[in-house]
Amino acid sequence: MTNPPSPPPVIRERYQLVAWLGEGGMGVVYKAHDLMLDRDVAVKFLSPKYFSGAEAAARFIREARLVARLLHPNIMSIFDVGEDQGWQYLVFEYIPGNDLHALMSTRTEPWPAAEALLILKSALEALAYAHGQGVIHRDIKPENIMLTPQGQVKVTDFGLAFANEEVRLTQTEAMVGTILYMSPEMIQSKEIDPRADLYSLGVVLYEMLAGEAPFAGEQVAQIISKVIYTSPIPLHVRRPDIPPALDSVIARLMMKEPDQRYASAQEALSALMGASSDETQNSIVDVAPLKAPASSLVKSIVRSSAAMRRPETIEPPSDNEKPLLSLDADSEQRTLLLYASTEDVIAALESDRRRMAGLLKNDVIEPLNLLLSQASTYEKTLGANQMAKIAVSVLSTLARQVLQQVRDLDENLQPRALETMGLEAALENLAGQIRRTRGLQVNLELVRLPERLAARMELALFRLCQDYFDAIQTIGATRVNIRLKRQDETAEFELTNDARAILDERTLTSAREWLDQLGGAWSADSKSNCVSIRFGLAKPVELTPRELDVIRLVAKGLSNKEIGQSLSISPRTVNFHLDHLFAKLGVRSRTEAAILALRQGWVERK
Repeated sequence: MTNPPSPPPVIRERYQLVAWLGEGGMGVVYKAHDLMLDRDVAVKFLSPKYFSGAEAAARFIREARLVARLLHPNIMSIFDVGEDQGWQYLVFEYIPGNDLHALMSTRTEPWPAAEALLILKSALEALAYAHGQGVIHRDIKPENIMLTPQGQVKVTDFGLAFANEEVRLTQTEAMVGTILYMSPEMIQSKEIDPRADLYSLGVVLYEMLAGEAPFAGEQVAQIISKVIYTSPIPLHVRRPDIPPALDSVIARLMMKEPDQRYASAQEALSALMGASSDETQNSIVDVAPLKAPASSLVKSIVRSSAAMRRPETIEPPSDNEKPLLSLDADSEQRTLLLYASTEDVIAALESDRRRMAGLLKNDVIEPLNLLLSQASTYEKTLGANQMAKIAVSVLSTLARQVLQQVRDLDENLQPRALETMGLEAALENLAGQIRRTRGLQVNLELVRLPERLAARMELALFRLCQDYFDAIQTIGATRVNIRLKRQDETAEFELTNDARAILDERTLTSAREWLDQLGGAWSADSKSNCVSIRFGLAKPVELTPRELDVIRLVAKGLSNKEIGQSLSISPRTVNFHLDHLFAKLGVRSRTEAAILALRQGWVERK
């Protein structure tokens, strides 16, 4: 017996096959790596058993054109189509995560109603969009609904889809899809419309909530008979906790006659949102206000060894006695409290910036990338239609311009170059962006330091430059100089511009407060429009992996006992490590050690 042929390991010198993912009715699917764009993709080949005959090949190519029209965040997108060494292929986005079938098989209990409702909503949005484009999925089942690690729903495998106005190429007597989820009219080979997808989706949700499909049987004929003639056990009988409104939506999706179901996915979605609203209103309860959790630094200050113990008896001090806290100790405590008071504000601001960057990536950048990929694929199908090609080219150019602007905003919100390559690379990127978008001439004179600055100092200087570029727009500057100079153990960061008007320093208050907190000495010269920040260069400190573990837990506010339990060492050993840490870092308390760890970037800030 000979093994079936296998596709070439690299397709068109671009897609390198990595792993076999599965085989369906029309094709075999591999995970691959796009060598040109350095990303993972899924490649679907026409199954070898369909090699003979132009009919299947025609359907395969048409599938690409159909799915290429679909651009929706809840639909798996197509990137490319082609043929190599006799293998026709489609290139789809690779979706990490698991499909609903795999997730349901690992659960010991039915799905929570709130989670199932969110999945149903996303799937209905995908179907409403596809149906609006004239495409019916025809094979909705748990295996074709995926959840990414971020919880995003993706409807996959439009391999059996076809446009309403087109004629099926597959044989009419062939039973495609999965019997358990097929609508009665599909099983009976009647005319199909978008309401068949609604039925299948209703069955999927029923199975999620009940823990098993509505119809079961050992024989295919048995299942077919139940699908056509038998009403399922009402969902609320199996799950009394299901809200009646949600139960009603699913029951209507699964009606035997298409006319008894919702007229469209959009109508079903509206009904679902009403059910969701009713459920929310019926579940409102009085709760106590939540308190914001104390920051790591505040916990550390509370537990700090610098805190004075209250004596059991208090006697009035004599004239010759020193105060309970020396001036230096009081100054240190004020510094620590100032740091603590601003720490959470900065962390919250940076966290919100990263959240916004994540939204841009998921909701704008990725869809624009998909749009451009699909436009390129669509352009290949236009043939000699030059006017259509010009229109697609113009739209693609506009999309690329928008994509560049959004990428700039994304990099400004979360400067990845700063995180990976340091301040110099990040400022070069920022300067290039300012030159391109605002026409300013930006001159960088950055001395290379033997060691990178602390992560938070680099970020603070980068945010200062962003605020500075925004501020000088109001004073007519055309040139900006950014310098980083070093003298012995001190560094100076300097910003100047050529404007005649004086820069209002109040626009830089936020950046100044942060740099003050990090130990930077701020100065400004109104005559030369120069802002400079002088700060000390801390000597590189080498910590052992165990010492890093200890100081990170100190910065989280854990006690010696808790640190010992976390690291499986004794409190005495924790004290031993703290003594060494205090000596290495030149600090006197847990609080100072925590602040230094935060300033050096040894502790990840969220």
